[in-house]
Amino acid sequence: MLVRERQEVQEVSRPGGVREPLRHLRIAGALASGLLFALAFPGPDLGWLAWIALVPLLLVIRDLTPARAFRFGLLAGLLGFGFLLEWIRIFGLPAWGLLTAALALYLGGFAAGTSFLARGRPVALLWAAPLTWVAVELVRSVGPLGFPWGLLGLTQYRTPAVLGLASVLGVYGISGLIALVNAALALALSRRRPDRGSGTAVAAAALVVAAALASAAISAGAVREAAARAERRIIAVVQPNVPPQQRGDASSVALIVEGLLRQTAEARSAGAEIIVYPETAVPAFLGEAPELRTAIAHSAAGALVVAGAYMAGPRNGAVVLDPRGESLGAHAKQRLVPFGEAGVVPGVDAHPVRTQAGTIGMVICYESAFPFMVRSLVRGGAGLITVITNDGWFGRSAGPAQHAAHAVVRAVEGGRSVARAANTGSSMLIGPDGTVQRSLPLDTAGMLVASLPVGGPVTPYVLWGWLVAPLAVAVWVLAAAPAGIAALRRRPAVAWRLAAAVAIPAVPWVLGRLLAPGGDGPGPLAASGVLLASMLVGWGHLLNRRGIVTSTAVSLGATGLLVWAIRAAYAQYGFQVPAGVPADAWFVAILGYVLGGIAIEAWLRGAVFASAQELGGWVFAVAASTAMGIGLYMGGARVPQEILFWHLLTSVGYGLLRARTGDALGLGPARGLGDAAILALAGLR
Repeated sequence: MLVRERQEVQEVSRPGGVREPLRHLRIAGALASGLLFALAFPGPDLGWLAWIALVPLLLVIRDLTPARAFRFGLLAGLLGFGFLLEWIRIFGLPAWGLLTAALALYLGGFAAGTSFLARGRPVALLWAAPLTWVAVELVRSVGPLGFPWGLLGLTQYRTPAVLGLASVLGVYGISGLIALVNAALALALSRRRPDRGSGTAVAAAALVVAAALASAAISAGAVREAAARAERRIIAVVQPNVPPQQRGDASSVALIVEGLLRQTAEARSAGAEIIVYPETAVPAFLGEAPELRTAIAHSAAGALVVAGAYMAGPRNGAVVLDPRGESLGAHAKQRLVPFGEAGVVPGVDAHPVRTQAGTIGMVICYESAFPFMVRSLVRGGAGLITVITNDGWFGRSAGPAQHAAHAVVRAVEGGRSVARAANTGSSMLIGPDGTVQRSLPLDTAGMLVASLPVGGPVTPYVLWGWLVAPLAVAVWVLAAAPAGIAALRRRPAVAWRLAAAVAIPAVPWVLGRLLAPGGDGPGPLAASGVLLASMLVGWGHLLNRRGIVTSTAVSLGATGLLVWAIRAAYAQYGFQVPAGVPADAWFVAILGYVLGGIAIEAWLRGAVFASAQELGGWVFAVAASTAMGIGLYMGGARVPQEILFWHLLTSVGYGLLRARTGDALGLGPARGLGDAAILALAGLR
């Protein structure tokens, strides 16, 4: 095997050899994976393609270094997520491009991580690929930067034989199973002549797949048996089909309320005990509108109403109204759509609401994409999950169908019925096994009524299966640790320089934040201290006289484009972002931001980047400096998710530019000016 790899390297590097054909084949393979990945999700909804989508990419990276593998994974991600998220173009090309680029980084990370664990050991692909895929999906689903759209397991929401596995291992378990099958196929195709080792490994993988499917069938049967014994309630969901733009029209309020009250009365006439409205269906602050609450209660005639409405803050919320129109409990949306909910304050907690008709767990719109939120509600006693949403902004694109798939998987994970009320569709009533019992198509006004089981035993996923994804992260770290430790032992001096590059500037940074609390930037003391400390680590790491012109020009141009893109995304919703710099002291403020930006880049893309690159290559250097850059802003008093996405994209971009030009100081002005502009977004939260 080593001889063959050495021959391939010689052929690729030989003048007039096969460098270009191989490169073109690799590019085609990466693009093929990206396209197959996108086609597996709704709108095309060809879920079976997920089982082969990763095969071309895995064949491409099987003999590449992590750095080269990252590039091809990034390429696959740009095409795949670009198609998957094409509906975001409704809100402007900038928002679509920014989110696509951010998610593509994770697919690049999957390729690099798999290559790191399996390079030179083909059979290791069978465990390295699923392990890395699950770990990457979890990392991009949690924390301030969490965006769990396009999880591979969601493609199986219409495949009962596979979907049942969600009740045991959740959506991440299904993703891991799909990645395992892809890895087995890639291993089988990559061997010109099958050998005993690879054949045995593929056979073992087949046994794992068979065991997983058997487990899915057994668990699905248990869920159905529990549902048959559970108490049942008649649930109704209302679909008003009011255009989102009309909700802001004061002249339409009376018509919207009249329509809601009429549909509520119709649902009650059909026997509904719980009636669910969509997100922000009520065009008023219910807490301040006792007459409206009374009118809703009168129309409901004894039924409970889960009403989507704005709450004080302002917050996007849901309120459970009792038969008298009084609130039994409420939930304020915690996970706000990036670039999509300016002017809304996120909620801070979520608890199920106990009622005479059972305990109700509420999630709003985008929150249904987060498995751990629904799991927490079921652990808290929720017997019914209500998902309220307004997908009308997405028109007739693939967005509403992709969003609805999450509700089906959430039902199976928790073993709970789900009532999904969508303003313009698609509303659904879903059983605990993921069966969609009733649904309404897009752009249709109406309601759905069905008897659904409420409560029952919790699923294995809720009890312990949720651990599969965190364990994947832990196992990946343990598997990568020997190579990392070996690298540190081989180059202890470099490791110590990296530690010094991280630690020495951290002292003045922390002091600056402590002495000037409440800000989101470094503060004057921190900025000057970081710059001085970074220079002590090594001036040669900061400045490249040939590269500084390029790094300055490109970073300023790209940062200006990104600032415009984000402001344009907010402008789609009628929000004008303030300047962010005081008009009466703009020169001093701008100078402070520029100096702070120079300090940050001198630290991260200077001292830290240089030591990390020497220790583990440019990919490690980009990753390390990016992680630290985001960490500087996490936990700030007023840092919305958009700003963290901003630092993710700019830090990666600056890292790639630093690797190209060798210069860090030229990046400083763009960092400072960009931060000044983007921090103004905090005022919209």
